Amino acid sequence: MAACCGLTNLHLSSKMKRSFVGHRKNACVLGNEPWRVLSLPSIGMMGRRLFHMDSQVAKTKKDEAGAVVKDQNLPSVKADVEMFKHCIEPKTVSIIGAPMTFGQPFMGTDSGPRLLRESGLRRKLSALGWRVEDFPDIDFNHLVQRNNTATHYNSRAKNSAIVGEGAKLVADAVHNSAIQGHFPLVLGGDHSIGIGSLAGILRARPNVGVIWVDAHADLNTPQISESGNMHGMPVGLLIKEIDFDHKSIPGLEWLATEESSTRLNADSIVYVGLRDVDFEERVLIKELGIKTFTMTDIDRYGIGAVMDMAITSLLKKDPTRPIHLSYDIDAVDPLLAPATGTAVRGGLTYREAHYIAEAAASSGHLASADLVELNPQLSDPAGAKETVEVGLQILTSLMGKSII
Repeated sequence: MAACCGLTNLHLSSKMKRSFVGHRKNACVLGNEPWRVLSLPSIGMMGRRLFHMDSQVAKTKKDEAGAVVKDQNLPSVKADVEMFKHCIEPKTVSIIGAPMTFGQPFMGTDSGPRLLRESGLRRKLSALGWRVEDFPDIDFNHLVQRNNTATHYNSRAKNSAIVGEGAKLVADAVHNSAIQGHFPLVLGGDHSIGIGSLAGILRARPNVGVIWVDAHADLNTPQISESGNMHGMPVGLLIKEIDFDHKSIPGLEWLATEESSTRLNADSIVYVGLRDVDFEERVLIKELGIKTFTMTDIDRYGIGAVMDMAITSLLKKDPTRPIHLSYDIDAVDPLLAPATGTAVRGGLTYREAHYIAEAAASSGHLASADLVELNPQLSDPAGAKETVEVGLQILTSLMGKSII
């Protein structure tokens, strides 16, 4: 096994000592347990690393003495990098809780903002040097009450009135934060809140570039969606090159107003981590020429090269532009983050998930972000806790946490 993977001195536990039955370039199988071996071409065989697809990797790491290994929350000390250059001093982060659940069929995503706060988000952001402006969660309940007697129903855009009007509230909150020079940090909620995040940031910063970290492209529109779930539509509804009449969908009429008319050019968004893409989305990605890095690309090039290419692609058009990063927790492998609604195997490792955030922050251009699709009801308590912890650590990496 060790020889076939280019690894030496590999210690295997008794559980892992099974006969090697097959291998290919970037994967090996040990018995019935899959492994993923990622090659980093720039450093050759010595750069290969092993990712064991076992639930044990998601458990708390311990050192040889048995103590929990701490993840110290320390800000970057890179003197050659101006971090968050689009935020005015003193740098302020606006926490915007958006507990939306109606963009997809599962209850529970409304717990995300609360769980992240209870896990110490505000304290960790403060430790990183941010002034923290924490708003109460956006109240979507009145939208439910107002629309519960509505007679319209569109199977192509389910719960559109609630989702659309809720997205307008998110957009206003993001816009108000951004125009003050603050960093809007939106906590979902399902990914339909991305309609509001994108619309709000486009209104405040029309030249924004977007990094979309997700297992899915979210490039659907009501006309092509296979499910009608609006958490799969935020990019499709706001791409300039897709002609869509927003007035035709209840709740989205505000996107047809002059105030919210700014759209995202197809060359101003980059996908990272895709691995489950609908047929019509594939067609659009190719037709529009959207820069896309799937999990296959991450396996081939390594996450460092992928993020270099992603950021370079956005800054090539406008070297001074701000960057918005939308992070769906389902981009991370479900063995590490199981509490999410559309989990797909073969996702980001823990370090890949962190490096994406670290690279975006280190670019100096990151100016807004959202984290979505945490759903504790879709896992056991241990899995829910692990997912929240992964989400929390990704957020702190986005906001400037650094090893050195």
